Amino acid sequence: MRISIYTVSRIFLGTLWLMGELGDGRKSPYKEKSRRGMYDLDTSRLPINITAMAGVGISLTCRVQVLECGNFHSVVWYKENNRYQFSDRVYVYRHHSGVSKAEGSWMGRASHIYETDTFLMKVLVSPLLLNDQGSYRCEITYEEPGRWFKDRCLTGQVSHLAVLGKPDQVLVTLENSTIVNNNTLLGPYQIGDRVVVKCSARGGRPVPQVTWYNGTEMITNSWDRRVEHENGTGSAKSEISVTVSRYDLGKGLQCRINSSAVPIPVVRSVYLDVEVPPVNLRMEPLKEFVDEGGKISVSCTATQSRPAAYIYWNSDPLIPGLERDNETVIKTNLTFTTTSTVTVEASRELASISCFASNKVLDDKKMSHLSAAANLNVKFSPEILIGSVGLKKVYKVVDDTLTLNCPFKANPKQVTVSWYRNNNLLSLTDLSVRSILPDNSKIEIKNMRRKNSGVYSCMVGNIVGNSDIVDILELLVEDVPSVQLTLNPTTPISEGLKENVTLKCAPLPPDTKLMSVKWFLDGALLKQLPDCPDERLDPLQGQDTRYTQIQQDICDMDPTKIILENVGRNFHGNYSCQGKNRAGWGSISNTERLRIYYAPVSLQREAPTITLKKGDNITISCLLKNPGNPKAEAAIWLRGGVRVKGESGLNLTLKDVGVIDDENFTCIPFNKVGKGLGSSVLLSIVTPPRILKGLSSLSGAPVARSQVELFCSVECSPLCTIDWLINGTRIFNGTKYILKEKVKLPDYTSNILSQVESRLIMNVTAWEGGLVPDRDTANYTCLSSNNTVGSRVFSSTLFRVHFPPRSIQISPRLQTVKENLRPRDFRCGAKGYPPAKYFWQFENGTRTRSGETLRFKSPVRRTDGGSYTCTAFNSLGNVQESVRLNVVYKPECYIDKEIRESILYLRCMVDAFPPNVTYYWYQGETLISSAIFSSATQFEISKGIVGEFSCQALNLAGLGPRCTIQINDPSSLLIEEQDFTLITFGAIFVSIFVLSLILSVIFCRKKSDGKYDITVIHEVQDDLTIRTREEKTSALENKTLNQMKSSNGCSAIPAPPPEDEPVITPPAVHTPSTAAGEKAEPAPTAGVSNFGRASTKQRRRSRKMLNRAPTELWLV
Repeated sequence: MRISIYTVSRIFLGTLWLMGELGDGRKSPYKEKSRRGMYDLDTSRLPINITAMAGVGISLTCRVQVLECGNFHSVVWYKENNRYQFSDRVYVYRHHSGVSKAEGSWMGRASHIYETDTFLMKVLVSPLLLNDQGSYRCEITYEEPGRWFKDRCLTGQVSHLAVLGKPDQVLVTLENSTIVNNNTLLGPYQIGDRVVVKCSARGGRPVPQVTWYNGTEMITNSWDRRVEHENGTGSAKSEISVTVSRYDLGKGLQCRINSSAVPIPVVRSVYLDVEVPPVNLRMEPLKEFVDEGGKISVSCTATQSRPAAYIYWNSDPLIPGLERDNETVIKTNLTFTTTSTVTVEASRELASISCFASNKVLDDKKMSHLSAAANLNVKFSPEILIGSVGLKKVYKVVDDTLTLNCPFKANPKQVTVSWYRNNNLLSLTDLSVRSILPDNSKIEIKNMRRKNSGVYSCMVGNIVGNSDIVDILELLVEDVPSVQLTLNPTTPISEGLKENVTLKCAPLPPDTKLMSVKWFLDGALLKQLPDCPDERLDPLQGQDTRYTQIQQDICDMDPTKIILENVGRNFHGNYSCQGKNRAGWGSISNTERLRIYYAPVSLQREAPTITLKKGDNITISCLLKNPGNPKAEAAIWLRGGVRVKGESGLNLTLKDVGVIDDENFTCIPFNKVGKGLGSSVLLSIVTPPRILKGLSSLSGAPVARSQVELFCSVECSPLCTIDWLINGTRIFNGTKYILKEKVKLPDYTSNILSQVESRLIMNVTAWEGGLVPDRDTANYTCLSSNNTVGSRVFSSTLFRVHFPPRSIQISPRLQTVKENLRPRDFRCGAKGYPPAKYFWQFENGTRTRSGETLRFKSPVRRTDGGSYTCTAFNSLGNVQESVRLNVVYKPECYIDKEIRESILYLRCMVDAFPPNVTYYWYQGETLISSAIFSSATQFEISKGIVGEFSCQALNLAGLGPRCTIQINDPSSLLIEEQDFTLITFGAIFVSIFVLSLILSVIFCRKKSDGKYDITVIHEVQDDLTIRTREEKTSALENKTLNQMKSSNGCSAIPAPPPEDEPVITPPAVHTPSTAAGEKAEPAPTAGVSNFGRASTKQRRRSRKMLNRAPTELWLV
């Protein structure tokens, strides 16, 4: 039988666990790790869900699989925690020993029953607690090892227990946290009072729901709060605020607690004791008419009040002793009805009677009492009302109109009035008498004559009876006087002269005398003469003889004449008079105008202050209390006590107000009489913050500077302050930054109001490292504060450290280019601030081009080759760096003749770059020599050698053109300098040399593959540096001799390449830049075609340099 490793491992682990279960029980009974690694949950069976109430008992069932797994050893119950990761053991049962034990939260509350017929293990838990809610897992350990390790025998059985609980506590409290018992009556409350009631329920599971009801309607505007704990328990609270109204009378407030743990809601009720005012007050019964002297009985009823209302009475006019009588109170449901009755005697004076109702609610809240009133209609005969002053005398003039009125009272008011004059019935049909009212109680007498004089009486009657005939007035009709007024003098009078004026009021015929005169000024009574004192009111009258005589003289004075003394402006106006005789006052006289001239009067008050913005316009008016007479139309204006030129009107217009206008302005009005004292107004000129001198957009300082200062000036009135910011952060006074602020007074010359100047001093000596270019680049801002006129302003600058150019770089550093081609641009760059400017110089030191780029606009020539220097500069210094341009061109030559020691030498003078060239000598078309060493530049002409000789040079650029010279007789050239012997020997030597050379050439050509077929090896040095001919001469000569010595000791003359054969041009090589302070190696070329041709002297110097210093590109 084959047993897998997996099976063996499971048997081993199960045995270890079984040994632990059968041990001495030392394992903690309260907590053990879940054996889920060995027991799996049976996912094919859904967990058992159990819901129960707290306080009852439940049973948890676990099925024992005896038939499938054999007899069992033990059953253990676990309460799951943290989603099956750890479990608390709550019950264990060992079958063989019969030992059972409740542990943990089940201790003392659990027992078990094992039903052998159904193989069910039941654990009974009682009483059930809220904390028992959770998931429980039953694990069974079987005895038979072979069957025990089956997967189905390791399956745990899970039951989910949900425990419901009733709320532990239900409380109803008031706003002050007073606990209210169920069915409590709260109050008393009055209409409009606010009642706050809270209902809370705690404990239980799930969290209960608290709701308020007003009778059968749910209160929706409650404030609810609900707290739920992690275990599902919690509390709920609901608070209501009720404004008491009549609707709440007799109704209760119910708090209902609903929970799935209780079958019906828990209800707590409170009731409100509500006090309400009476709703209605009615008065009854009322009769339409009551005869004078009869009895009147009236009742008033107030309904729907709580507490009962009280009723009180009033009448017009007030009847003494009018009180409550026969007052009864009846309770209807929850309210009361109050009734009060009074009985009074009817009289003509009794016009109305009223009742009022109130109770405690209306009194406490100071509300209006209910009222009901009725007008009484008492019938009586007419009564004429004339008062007790006696018969009135009325004086009227002819043609005047008089209205007579017969006042009365009666009920009913339908009356008839009869008029009498001197006890004779007055006919109302007379043309001079007219009835105004239908009942004739008011009549009018027009166009009166003296015959209308007499005593007028009236009588009034109605359905009840007639009144007595009563005298109303006595009428006296007379004529009144007419008067005329004159003034002296009639011309205008100046107030300053203090003159007197006489006024006379004369009666016109037929009247000659007046009893009294009224004097009027501008229609108002000025004086009435004579001004006789009333003896009854003057206690000195009759007691003091002198005083009495004076008063009598005043009373006897002529009333038609008055004298105005020392007249002033108060006497100015229109005068008139009115005369009186025994007939009465006549009409008012004509009007005469008394003209008084006086100076204008300014409005004297504290000078008001007017605040204006700088630049505004304003018109100031001259404030006059009195414009004077004649009216002032001009004024003198003073600004700060100094007269304003060109301004003389009553209005002063100021445009674009500024510093000069921040003064006190005074207006002095004047007319032809004089000038006033003047009135003032104070102008206060303000301005919002404005930058006067701000910061430039860019600023900086040299790197060596030890102190830097920034300045900012702001105009502002009222004054403001200035802050400094660096990159948006405020700067405070300290060692690194020093802030200085100065306030300057207004400047009249520049029209600047008060200003604030601020200086920011950067104390660089306190900065680490001083000014550092990149680190100390920052935005500095000068920021003002607000003032009452406007908002803040600011000015910013980007501060950078200035330093001379450095780290100059040029690209490329070296270029080699063929003649008549265009090289690439040279570019120059350096770090510095202010940003560096650039210019380029050629070798001769002249400035050739500005800008960072050196560009060749046309193909270069040989004279353009050489060293170019870029200079980067700013205001603080400069730095230089050089580049090199090599112009490669074919050799050009000419032959120079030289006689040394009576020998004619031909020298091939070559101008080429690279300067290391191979020289070819020809006689006719025959190549006679080819070499690169220095001796090859010259050729010795032996005696007897004549003909055409030519030289041709080859370098990296190619083969140059030949230069030719004709030699006919070399010895003739030496006659002047050498003797014949020397010439002879020289000719023999040359002949032998030429013959030997020809034989050698012929012989070597036979040995070689072809005539003049010499292999030319092109070698290019790696470093491409320029080397002088003196350094390479010996090496080149030795190398050339070795090449010329071929086999059999013959020397081969290398043949030049065809002139059209292409020559390989080496690439441009970039060498490292010359270190600072080192002298750059001189270039062998001169001149730049783009910037100007080199002079003849420069060309000669270039040729010498080419012959003296071959380039690093040379041919072997």
